[in-house]
Amino acid sequence: MRLLPVLFGLLVATLPATAREEIPAETRIIPWSGQVSACDSPGVLARLQDRFNTTERRFWNGTTEIIGFEKVRQAAYRPHGLDLIPRRYCQAQAVMADRRRLTMRYAIIEEGGMIGQFEGLQFCLAGYDRNHTAMPGCYRVDR
Repeated sequence: MRLLPVLFGLLVATLPATAREEIPAETRIIPWSGQVSACDSPGVLARLQDRFNTTERRFWNGTTEIIGFEKVRQAAYRPHGLDLIPRRYCQAQAVMADRRRLTMRYAIIEEGGMIGQFEGLQFCLAGYDRNHTAMPGCYRVDR
């Protein structure tokens, strides 16, 4: 009887792992294009800057502003599989009006905008995640 759990463990270990089938999102009945803007796209960076500055001013009554970006890089592209909505994960240094440099993590999501018409953006600026949605340190927006 003592050998039964050991034998069962060995049997389970020898079975092949079953993975889910990945059907690329581009081949669905209503397909995704797989085309997502680059991390350093001027339009994406302008939207990030505008959304942060507007939110900070309108909802938090703050005076902090982003004046630019440095060291923009891609962290991942479709890391969760080809069958999910295409998205690109990025990271940059946001240059603040007071010359501080803070880490900005953001995701560009195909058709993730208003009613699925435009690219969506999710972002988090380290130190300014006031709703604690991407804690700790904005890592939840980085894959």
